[in-house]
Amino acid sequence: MASVLKVDKLDPQSGTALEIGTSGDTVSIPSGATLDISASTLTPPATMPASSGVNLTALNATQLTSGTVPAARLSGVGTVLQVIRASTTTITTTSSTSMVDITDLTVNITPSATSSKVYVILNVMGMASQGSTISGVSLRIYRDSDISGEVMNIGYGTTDALNDCATLTALESPSSTSELTYKGQCRNREAVNVRVNNSSDTSSITVMEIAG
Repeated sequence: MASVLKVDKLDPQSGTALEIGTSGDTVSIPSGATLDISASTLTPPATMPASSGVNLTALNATQLTSGTVPAARLSGVGTVLQVIRASTTTITTTSSTSMVDITDLTVNITPSATSSKVYVILNVMGMASQGSTISGVSLRIYRDSDISGEVMNIGYGTTDALNDCATLTALESPSSTSELTYKGQCRNREAVNVRVNNSSDTSSITVMEIAG
């Protein structure tokens, strides 16, 4: 039978440090008892033991002074989680009737959740023909396949004529948390050279991760 010590107060014999038990011992507080330390200072160990946080109901966001909370934990449906943009003034010239990458109009994005959507905006400036015959430029947004649908601008009939512009958009659900690469592409529709950013205009491609 365990011994019972009944006292109203325990004080250290000397100094101010009071030790209960020996290293490796377990000190138990029985069910129904209350350990009141409301007027005291509690010094926890440097590393807290693993525990569920389901009962941390009064934790205020202003108390999170360090670390990074994953974007997926902060989001509601439709929230913009990240925005990445690339722009260029470099001229792209092509006579190819197959799609080619527009120079420097490529962005990479890594979605934070498989439920996220990706919204892409491609803004292409300074489209022009370098020949005297009727020509035109086709554009698209590309990621593994055409995701915007090819858009055609046609009717340029003189050298460097008509610095036209076009904006394409696309919204897709890639269901991925791997890095995704989006590109602006163009092609020539006739047998002459065409140019994008003909006057060193600024073209851009912007991608946004939208919480799903």
